[in-house]
Amino acid sequence: MSVLSGNCKCSYTLGLVGLSVCGFLLSLYTSYVELRAEHDHSYQAMCDISERISCTKVFTSRYGRGFGIVGPLLGDDSLLNVPNGFYGIFYYFLVAAFSFSHHLAICRLNSYLILLSNGLSLYLAYLLYFVLQDLCIVCVTTYAINLVSLILALQKIQVLIRDEQVMRAFNAASKAAKSK
Repeated sequence: MSVLSGNCKCSYTLGLVGLSVCGFLLSLYTSYVELRAEHDHSYQAMCDISERISCTKVFTSRYGRGFGIVGPLLGDDSLLNVPNGFYGIFYYFLVAAFSFSHHLAICRLNSYLILLSNGLSLYLAYLLYFVLQDLCIVCVTTYAINLVSLILALQKIQVLIRDEQVMRAFNAASKAAKSK
């Protein structure tokens, strides 16, 4: 492994962990706003700017719990029908933990997880724009975090694959040199 690729892996790791911390904090905020708005109907969050730019409207919609999927499938009282922010808290913690690994299999698993979150982001963005007809700043920021995380995760995998190929070539050359 070269010093350059080690720095790249470290940069990608720090980027992924930093983005995960931001996503984690946004998910905490999302959960707080939703739970607070459920108990205090006059509550107005910092991200509520106007009638059409309102996080609370989105978080308290039927799509703000279990992504609008769990309730109809398993019932509104299901243990899995929790605020979406709770899923985000767990997800970003998991991504941050996986990001510390430099094992190719774990990095691939992390990229699949992040890819799944990007698919979910597309679904939620569709709901946000076309169904709820709202702009949620926290939501859009989360979508951006997921997209940049995917780019970093894929770049980290490329560096790991390149390192693996270099090590194989180096080992083959060393073995050939010893046999002469």
